[in-house]
Amino acid sequence: MKKHLLTILSLALLLSACGQKNSQNTTEQSQTPATENSYGHLNPEQENASAKKAEDLSGKVIALTADEFLERVTEIDPALGLRYKGNTPCMVDFYADWCKPCMQLKPVTEKLAAKYKGQLIIYKVNVDKAQDICQALSISSIPTLFFFKPNEQPGKMVGAPTEAELEKVIQDFLK
Repeated sequence: MKKHLLTILSLALLLSACGQKNSQNTTEQSQTPATENSYGHLNPEQENASAKKAEDLSGKVIALTADEFLERVTEIDPALGLRYKGNTPCMVDFYADWCKPCMQLKPVTEKLAAKYKGQLIIYKVNVDKAQDICQALSISSIPTLFFFKPNEQPGKMVGAPTEAELEKVIQDFLK
């Protein structure tokens, strides 16, 4: 029981630290003054306006660092949940270079990124370089795929699906 309580407390501290760091970074990078809501978060309209400019609709898989994930995809906020910052739906592939199923999934994600160009952005995040993010999102197995849409909580898929399985999930997700 103490072990679980300690784990939950550690996760809560980690989540609050990530949220504070990201909020500061976003405010510092903004060219125009942003208003904050009562939770201390930037106004969603202003967040989406800046995210729209940063979206890459080239049809390529885009590698993100942990900081870029927090900047482009979502803040990790235990009070508000995960809020997608973009306008175009996205899939985030959490992977590792040493993971064989992850490497088998790589050409599939590249093919699907090109196929759904302009409709879906596919990001990838190396779990070895984003351990805080993985802990906060409870990623314990890879590959793990997250699906984000504006104004919705994300979907999650664990494991390496076949190309047909992943394409069906994407089609259902985009409806």
